[in-house]
Amino acid sequence: MSAAGGAGTRMLAIGLVVGLVLGAVGGYVALGTGGVTTATSTQTSVSTATFTVTLSSSTASQTSSSTAPSLPSPASVTVDPRTTAVLVLDYVFCYRMAGCNATFPAIQALLANARSAGAPVIYTRTPVPKEIANSSADTVITNDIGPDKYFNTSLASILQSKGVKTLVIVGIAANGALLYTAQESCVRHFTVVIAADTLTGSVYVQSYVPYQLLNGPGCSNANNTPLSPNHATLSTTSGIAFKAGP
Repeated sequence: MSAAGGAGTRMLAIGLVVGLVLGAVGGYVALGTGGVTTATSTQTSVSTATFTVTLSSSTASQTSSSTAPSLPSPASVTVDPRTTAVLVLDYVFCYRMAGCNATFPAIQALLANARSAGAPVIYTRTPVPKEIANSSADTVITNDIGPDKYFNTSLASILQSKGVKTLVIVGIAANGALLYTAQESCVRHFTVVIAADTLTGSVYVQSYVPYQLLNGPGCSNANNTPLSPNHATLSTTSGIAFKAGP
């Protein structure tokens, strides 16, 4: 067989193999003296010294939506201050967030009710803004790393030592510290309450975060049943009452 004939046979074989592969993904193959070429509507070319292959992708593009997810109405809850703590997360960064200062009155009222009932208040990061400044009886965690406030901190041991079973959580970053610490709290078998009127960020973020907590794994409570054990409840600062049980 001549060299030209051998080369032609090898090109044909290569073309058949490529054709079989591309046939499975919806491409087509054209053989010619210049090599092997495939063409489709969406093209990505891969070149070698011998031939050029253009792979196809017929996957339809999906249109993303920014529509905020729907939420159940916030529930009113009564928590026992003897077994409840309030987590106030990362408000040192409040100045970075549009609308954050507007949440201070609601947080102030929540903290006043918690303290007067004897529930512990735990902050992360310093300095705490003067509007919600900690009292001498409050705890401040300063060695936290990242959005999960259990990681590399004494938070779990503090809560255990105080006999805490329920957590009321407010946080500067709804889709950061609040979301991840609340999620981890459910995993650790705490009952979680989120004050919706303290959430900051875009309308979508303010809806997505409670939606994720109410519907995602671990904290899921899609019907927002008040104080479902080891799950999340969506409430408001005015809807959270601290009252010792019998």
